[in-house]
Amino acid sequence: MKHAKTYKDVTKRFYRPEIRKCLECQKPIKRVVTLSQRTVVTLYEVIKVIHGGYRCRNPKCSAQGRTYRSAEADALALPGFTFGLDIVLLVGKLHLGKHQTLDEVHETISERLAPLGVSISRREVLYLFDAFSAILRATSDLKEDKEWLSLVDKNGGIIVSIDGIQPDQGNETIYIVRDALTGRLLTADNATESSTERIKQILAPIRELSVSVLGTISDAQKAEIKALSQLWPNVPHQTCHFHALRDAGELGTGGGSQSKKEIRKQLQPKARSVRKQIKGQMELASEAEAGQLAILDTYALGIQAVLNQDGVAPFEYAGIDAYNALDDITSSLERIKKKDICKPSV
Repeated sequence: MKHAKTYKDVTKRFYRPEIRKCLECQKPIKRVVTLSQRTVVTLYEVIKVIHGGYRCRNPKCSAQGRTYRSAEADALALPGFTFGLDIVLLVGKLHLGKHQTLDEVHETISERLAPLGVSISRREVLYLFDAFSAILRATSDLKEDKEWLSLVDKNGGIIVSIDGIQPDQGNETIYIVRDALTGRLLTADNATESSTERIKQILAPIRELSVSVLGTISDAQKAEIKALSQLWPNVPHQTCHFHALRDAGELGTGGGSQSKKEIRKQLQPKARSVRKQIKGQMELASEAEAGQLAILDTYALGIQAVLNQDGVAPFEYAGIDAYNALDDITSSLERIKKKDICKPSV
């Protein structure tokens, strides 16, 4: 029997809709259902996602049956996928953009996930590339999707959510557009520049659907907000709470991020060198020595994981968290040294 995967470090998060009041009667919406409860692996962390669905509880409201979702939760991963959307996009970029082979993409993704203690199979990478291809085709079947159009009719329209994701460092951004009420992927496009006009081009297929737009959601990017307000000037707009909090805490977290960069600059080359040395010694080590080297490799891997973790503005500070975690690792190593756990047996 196949067992569910377990992960060492998991962050538990509850997601609720970005829209807090019913768009029809302006009454507060209430949680009525759990839409999903699953684990999502991103490039930076493993998240236990609890996605709450909210509805208007006003008995006189015409939109009582409309369920509001979290656009942020839907943006983490495609339905039914454990690996996050950022990983899917990185797989596509490496394969199509950088012309890497499947084995090269597998190696790159495995290296990126190693600090999290997460492994990925070659077959899974192939599935993720298929998912990337499906994302690029998302717009083509919108008008023929009768089941989705029926839900749109039931909801009285759609809420357009746009999110720009950079799967890797660089100038290219992949914009993902969804219906925040059904979670349906509406369109996706790659952009090398994020002007208002470019974003309006990406949103053009949504305009062509001729469905009612009840509201819009975006991050705090000015070009996105301007494009949405020009295309749908008379509908309410909501900034994603995560992005708003991140921008609000930028001054406070900027110093923490800089501190983490300095720590990473000093320690990352050393951690890689140590792991390389351990790997070489493993081949010649006795069984007892191999066990001791494995312990040291776990510590080195832990250091790498710490150096790759980011803070979440404005509540978590990357530099402080990295310093505290490395201090814990130091204390643990000191305890091992006192107990002579890694002292070779004679």
